[in-house]
Amino acid sequence: MEVYTYIDKPKRKKYVVALNVMLAVMIAIILVLIILFSTIFATIAVIGQSMSPTLAEGDKLLLVKYGYKLQRGDIIVFQREDKANVKRILGLEGDIIQFDLDNLTWIVNGKPYNEEYVKNGYSENYFTPSNQSEKEVVDAILSKEGLTVPQGQMFVLGDNRNIQGGKVSVDSHTNGTFDTSSIIGKVIKIY
Repeated sequence: MEVYTYIDKPKRKKYVVALNVMLAVMIAIILVLIILFSTIFATIAVIGQSMSPTLAEGDKLLLVKYGYKLQRGDIIVFQREDKANVKRILGLEGDIIQFDLDNLTWIVNGKPYNEEYVKNGYSENYFTPSNQSEKEVVDAILSKEGLTVPQGQMFVLGDNRNIQGGKVSVDSHTNGTFDTSSIIGKVIKIY
């Protein structure tokens, strides 16, 4: 003879209520995480070679959009001409940026800046401007006075200074500084 035990109705009701509460809490936590992730963080895929070898085409980047402090060497994503651009910060507002052609070294505030991530040197046409505006930027960078980064601006460069086919990164070395308000986020993870 088999004996069956049944959960009496009050115990079963408490169990169902507890299960519903747990389910509601889990759904609320998931919704909060989705909202937080979509407002504080963003993801983007790398397109192009300008940040090689640090970043390869197709790499995914996790960005924090708020609450970060910018520092020299940070990789950021910013908006330029309706496109997201990934570059590294070399200069912040008030910095004086120069380039030493003899040693192929960037000078920031009078001191050589070590860029271990630059692996392939510089292309022959790296400092060849294509218009008058670019010529003014290049002339300032190569001058004894250098280029002073204005308030609310940043000086950014791609890590690849020798892109195949003689192309050069569209960055501050020819286009001047960019507005910090155009920053989408700071890269916190590469995957």
